[in-house]
Amino acid sequence: MSEFDSDPEDFRVADEREAEPTQLWVISYSDFMTILMIFFLMLFAHRVWAKKSSWEDRRVQQLRAAQEAQTGMIQRLSKLAAIDVQAERIDIQLPGALLFGSGHADLQQSAKGLLAKIAPELSRFSGDIVVEGHTDDLPLGPRSPYQSNWDLSVARAFSVITFLTAQGVDPAKISARGYGPYRPRAPNISPENREMNRRIEVVLLNPKTGK
Repeated sequence: MSEFDSDPEDFRVADEREAEPTQLWVISYSDFMTILMIFFLMLFAHRVWAKKSSWEDRRVQQLRAAQEAQTGMIQRLSKLAAIDVQAERIDIQLPGALLFGSGHADLQQSAKGLLAKIAPELSRFSGDIVVEGHTDDLPLGPRSPYQSNWDLSVARAFSVITFLTAQGVDPAKISARGYGPYRPRAPNISPENREMNRRIEVVLLNPKTGK
């Protein structure tokens, strides 16, 4: 048999043998790219995890520092006034007799001294501050410049925030509310209870989480 009479099957076998190294190279390259992709995915996942872990650590440190600062503030304020600590707010309760004359909304000198000591703590507080005015249910005298106890409570609360802002408290985070006799601490059935109800409450609202 001459070389021109070769079987076609022999050519196919030869072609397949020549193709095998090429196919093996393609497979090796594909495996390498897969491994490389997995490596970069693992590297990316590690960086994301590390960044999240670092953020969480900073957040925990910030919360711990805020809690320590708030605890210190409460301890200092408790030496100046009665403090009621709740989940979302801190109430600083100031008796009306210490702050104002009967039926009046002008701060007495003793009130200014007390508020001047409280003001630095309020200036450092990062949340909102609400000053609430409260009265008893006794009607005002005919010569009173206020139409009702409600008006009087608003005027007293406004006098307090005016003084506090003059002491450096940020006006953007402080506001005044007057409730008159409608939110008493005790029933208005005795002089002692009425004296308890005549008061100013400085309410510190806890900052929202993440602010």
